Order: sequence, then C-alpha cells, then structure tokens
Amino acid sequence: MHMQAVFGLLLSMITLLTRGRLSDRRESPRSKVLRAILLQERDYEVISKRYGDSRSAPHSLRFECCPSVSSRIRPLGGLSREGKLLQLFRSERVVQQLYETRCRPDVVNKPCQMVDPVIKRFSRCVQKYSYAYAFVKDFNVTQDYRLDYVRVRSGCSCEVDYSLPETREYH
Repeated sequence: MHMQAVFGLLLSMITLLTRGRLSDRRESPRSKVLRAILLQERDYEVISKRYGDSRSAPHSLRFECCPSVSSRIRPLGGLSREGKLLQLFRSERVVQQLYETRCRPDVVNKPCQMVDPVIKRFSRCVQKYSYAYAFVKDFNVTQDYRLDYVRVRSGCSCEVDYSLPETREYH
C-alpha cells in the first residue's frame, strides 16, 4: 500500500518534469520532494556498516575517513546517464533490487575524519555515484521496457578542495 501511494505521488508530480528531465535550475518544493523520493527515500535493507563493522576483528584499527553504509534497495524509479527520469520494471512477482553504498548521514558534506588538521578544514565527505543495469522505460511514457543504466550511490569519498571556505571543525 505504501509503495502504491509513493508511485501515485510520482505520477501526480510528472507535470514538474520538462521533457523527462529534472530541472536543476530553480527547483520548486515539489521537485525537491520528487528528488527526495527517487534518490533518498528508497526502500532498503542494510547489508553492512563499514564503520565499526562487526566482521572486522575487535582489535582492528581500520577506519574510514568517510564511513558509508551498504544496502540493497528496491527503487520504483531512477535517473539515466542523461538525467532522464526512468521507471523500473516491477510486477507482483518481480521486484528489481540494486546495491548501493551511501555516506552515513552524520558525515555527508562534513569534514573528513582522520586527516591532517591543516587539510581537514578544506575537506568534506561527498556521495559518489555509478550506474547499474536495470529494466526500465522512460517515466510516464507508453513503451516497452529496455535494459539501460540507472544511477546508484556507490560510495562516500573524501574530497579536498582549497577553494572551499574554511570550516571551524577541527575534531
């Protein structure tokens, strides 16, 4: 029932799209909701937590400067390499699942952990993306499904950018 409500919301918000593309210029509150539904509020199952992972030995000194969480997701839609909105194939018996690795919420766009304090001021943890194959069709278009790429989160990376304003955090 919840998935049907989300899908209904997506269909009602199609008027916000221009030629199947999300507008990156001036996003309205409705398009922000659509982007949140497609990219952030996915039905997922946590696979592992890399930071403090129970599979690593208790005495392990391995840590990530930008911890991430891997999960299996069952999205209704996604974005193509060209930025077009896609609808993933789904039936009563078939639900496509993809794996994603996303930044932990407490580190995304924050300074990287365990880096030199001089560099830390210019660092931040950023979400990285890649593409996975899925059976899709253009959103709200009557056509056959095809095999195409869908954007998925693929990791959390530390970026150092000296043009960033200095942050006040030094932990």
